[in-house]
Parts: sequence; C-alpha cells; structure tokens
Amino acid sequence: MAQSTKRIKVNALDFDEIKDNLKNFLSAQEQFQDYDFEGSSFNILLDLLAYNTHYNNLYTNLAVNEMFLDSASKRSSVVSIAKMLGYIPNSAKCAKAYVNATITAPTYYQSVITLPANQPFLTSIDGVSYTFYNTSDITTVAIGGSYTFNDIELIEGIPLVYNYTIRKGQKYIIPNQNVDLTTLIVKVRETPEDDTFIVYTPAESMTQLDSTSKSYFIKELDDGVYEIYFGDGVVGYKPIDGNYLTFEYYVSSLENPNGANQFSYAGTALLGSGLTVTASTAALGGASPETVDSIKYNAPRLFAAQNRAVTTEDYKSLIYKNFPQAQSVVVWGGEDNDPPVYGKTFICVKPTDTNKLTDSQKDYIRNQIIAPKSIVSITPEFVDPEYFNVQIDVTAYYNAKISDKTPAQLETLIREAIYDYDNKNLQKFDGVLRYSQLVRLVDEVDQAIVNNTTKILVRREFTPRYNQSSEYKLNMINPIFNSTIPAESVISTGFYIPNTSNVHYIDDDGQGNLRLFYFDAQQNKYIVNPKIGEVNYAKGTLIVRNLTITSMADASFEFVLKPESYDVVTAYNQIVQVARNYLNVSVVNDMTAAGSNQAGKNYIFTSIRNLK
Repeated sequence: MAQSTKRIKVNALDFDEIKDNLKNFLSAQEQFQDYDFEGSSFNILLDLLAYNTHYNNLYTNLAVNEMFLDSASKRSSVVSIAKMLGYIPNSAKCAKAYVNATITAPTYYQSVITLPANQPFLTSIDGVSYTFYNTSDITTVAIGGSYTFNDIELIEGIPLVYNYTIRKGQKYIIPNQNVDLTTLIVKVRETPEDDTFIVYTPAESMTQLDSTSKSYFIKELDDGVYEIYFGDGVVGYKPIDGNYLTFEYYVSSLENPNGANQFSYAGTALLGSGLTVTASTAALGGASPETVDSIKYNAPRLFAAQNRAVTTEDYKSLIYKNFPQAQSVVVWGGEDNDPPVYGKTFICVKPTDTNKLTDSQKDYIRNQIIAPKSIVSITPEFVDPEYFNVQIDVTAYYNAKISDKTPAQLETLIREAIYDYDNKNLQKFDGVLRYSQLVRLVDEVDQAIVNNTTKILVRREFTPRYNQSSEYKLNMINPIFNSTIPAESVISTGFYIPNTSNVHYIDDDGQGNLRLFYFDAQQNKYIVNPKIGEVNYAKGTLIVRNLTITSMADASFEFVLKPESYDVVTAYNQIVQVARNYLNVSVVNDMTAAGSNQAGKNYIFTSIRNLK
C-alpha cells in the first residue's frame, strides 16, 4: 500500500515495535529523509515518545483489566465490582470456643448466681496469649452445694467501642482492621447520656426496607476497614442529625487462636472464688478476611442464587458466603443419592480446621443459613466427609554426577512437592489424584532425578463399634484390583474379637469373599470365617457383616486397598488426600545415568507389582 508509510501504525504494544513504527513514519516524511535516527540525538526523542506510548498502553490495559471481575487484581477493584452484584466480602472472623466453668471454693452461698457478660478467659498457643470473652450473662443454680456454668460460648478478640455524632456529610468508618462484622452492634441514641438506644440491623434485602426500617449498609474500603452508612429516608430510616452513634465490635486475631483448649478465668470473682474451666469444644472458626480469589468465585454465584436455596449451586453459594470456615462444600439432591431419597438435599462440608462439622455448626448452617431461604418441602440432611487416605511409596533415581544435593535433601524436596500437590489439588470434594501428574512432579523436583517408581495404596479408616455385632460398608467408587487369587487386594489393620487373644485381620480371597483370619505362633494363616463379607472389585465396594471388635491391636481400624487404577477419583462426600504418615520416599543413586557401562549389573530394581 503506497500510503502505509505515511501513517503511524497503532497496533504495536511492545516498546521496540512502537519505536520502529515512529522511525518508519518519520523517515517517510520529506523533511526527515536524510536523518540517521540511530546515530543522532533524534534517537533520544524517539525513545521518549516510544516510552510515553508504551506506558500509556500499559496503564490503559491495567485500568481496563480492573473494570472486570475475572481480570481485576486489586482488592479494591474486586470489592467494588462485587458490590454491584450485591455481594459483601466476608470479614475476619473471631475464633469461638465452648467451656464449662465451676466455682471452685465459694466463701458464701446463694441459690442463684450469674456470670456477667464480657468476662476474660485467657489461653495461649505457641507462647502467644489470647483473650476470650463470654458474650452474654449466664445464670446457674446451686446443685449439691456446687455451681457449674455449662456450654459457655467464648469469643476471641479485642472488644472495642467507637462513637460518632450524626452529621450531614459525615462518613462513619470503623477505624480498625480485622473487624469481625458478625460481632458489630450499631446503636443510635439521642444524646451520649441517654440510656435508651435503638439497635440497627444489617440490611439484607432492599425489598424488605421502607422509610421506617432501622437498618445499615456496609462498604469495605481500600485499607481493609469498613464504612457504615444508613438509608435515605425512603429506603431505610435516615438518622436525625445530632443523634449519637456507637459501634461495638471485636477485632479478631484471625486463625491464630484456633485449637486452643486450655482456658483460665481472669474475670470478677464469684462468691469470693475463681472458676475452674474445662473446654467442651476447642476454639475454632477464626479466619482472615475473604481473599480476592474467593470473592471472584463467590460473588457471581451468590448473585445467580438470588438469595434463595433451590438448586445445589444455590446451597453451596450460601454456605460459602455465610460460613467462611468451609474449605470445601458438596451438595446433591436426594434423587441423585444412592439409593434415591426424595424430598431431601444432602450437604457435606469440610471445615478448614477440622475433619468434620460439629453438631452446633450443622445446626447453625441448617437453621440460620439454609432454612430462611430454602423450599419448605425439602429437608436438608448433613453427612460427614469420607476420607480416602492415599499411601504413596516413591523410589526416585538420580544422577549423582550432576547433583549438588544429598539424597536426604532430594527426599525432602520430593516430600514438599507431594505435600504441595496434596494442598492444591486434593483435600476437596472434586479432587482427583492423577497418577501421571504425580510421577511427573517427582521427576521435575530436581534436574538430577532421572526417573521414579511410585506405588499407591488407598486407606479407608472406620470408627470401630466395640463389643457389638456390627456391619461396615465401603464404597470407594474406584475399582479394586482383582488378582483372582488371595493377594491382599483388601487387607485390614489388626483387632481383637471375643474369646481369643489372637490379633485378627480381614482380607479377600480373590473371588469376591472377605475372610476373617489370624496368624498362629508359626505365622501360619488360620481362616476363622471364610465369608465374613463380600467385595465387588469392579464397583469398588465391600461389606463386612456380624463383626464384633473388643479392642484394636493397631492404632486405628482401616482397610487398605489396591486400586485397579492409580488415578483415584471421588464422588458425593468423598475426599482423597495424601496419607502423610504413610508417605515413604527413598532416593537411589542411578549409576547407569552416570555413564558406567557396568552399572546395570548392580542396578537396584523397585517392584511395581508388590504393593505392600
């Protein structure tokens, strides 16, 4: 095209391309045909022009990215976009614990005694002290001359109060970071000395607000603090100028107090005595403010749910939004259950700090999160997660000539890589252990590793029911290896049964039967019951019937299974994770990789067939 050099090309984003386009444009002008743009001071001006264009391109690209939820990276941008979807990110959460407290040595007696609210209870973790407070007055009566307060709810944090005078144009900002908004109490009174006040509640739905609704709205600001604002007199009540505004709230220590289970009372003496405190539920639930990635995930899904629980995704979105302790959530309808149970929705939640929900947490989700928004005819039912713990045995071969690390250092790196894979890809309901990814991960740990032999077993733990004839069922989803001969494709840990001191086990016979057996003094296997249950190798299921366990010989009651495939998948409430106590790593010097033509004679072979 004859006119192409007469116009500046504007499709370049790279600095060098922008500069070349400028030079091509100028060199095509009659006034600059004899200029040497590389050797003259004109080159500096071209650099400035190119840099300016490049910076503008970069700034525009970044600015446009911040306009969309998927591409935004700044928290303030993500929060602002989420707000347009009606989504308020979860604040920090204070840890909670439940304790029982007994007055130890009262100096006088009365029939009824009250533990006042906001009394401090002290604890420490790793040498760091934390203070918990009871959230309300608790009253008990004397029983046999002693006083016990049961199930006291304690909340960790720093209790603070902040005041404003209502004025036009005033912004009402909570000045602290890591505020737990669930503890926020907003009070409005006519004067600071007034004993009567109105408690405002957080606004949840615009359709439920009118000019008399005493509600407030929350907005997260750039530096992690929150602004509280009120209605305009049409949608929500507008406080009167000159009224006195009070914020009462707790500042959280985030996840740090989780797990605390030793408390001491540091509050006001009762009946002239202190309290002996025993934890009934250890501290849990402390959490950091919702992350940017979590906001991006939850905001559009909660918007799609439209504040109701109808579909399975609605249930998941509501739980993730209102229960930040949930690490992973799975929900399925009763029609999809095996066997089908119509009229129910099954919910399974994996918490961040424990293996399963407590009964109080299940009640909270059921009654406070799901019930107000669900269909009346559908009953939510909670099930606990089932964990498939994967035993991994790795033998890694390395070339010592090109390695600057010892075998112990390589072993540590392999373990850390597998732990990282476990944290990022497993430990959730839709997690899948992909064997090819796992072995590639080991090979890529260090350039000196030339190959590895990795073997997998799946362990499923059961809670034994002692001294009663019981049935145990397992549905692994994954097919179990069928050797057609007794090869311990299924083997249990050891346990005791009535009327014998022998340690008993359960294995399979290769034909679909489960056998109860023990080893005699000469280590000969003696079959006690050749058909105590069945195993379906293709479906990955087994059932044990009429088994009475009096005690365990091993630390836990587990079935260890050889999977048909080294890819381990899950369904429903199942979670696959690496059994870290059973992660075995050995590192072997591969002489053949070092170039020795005699090394094959002494090569250390690792059996891929023997899975013990």
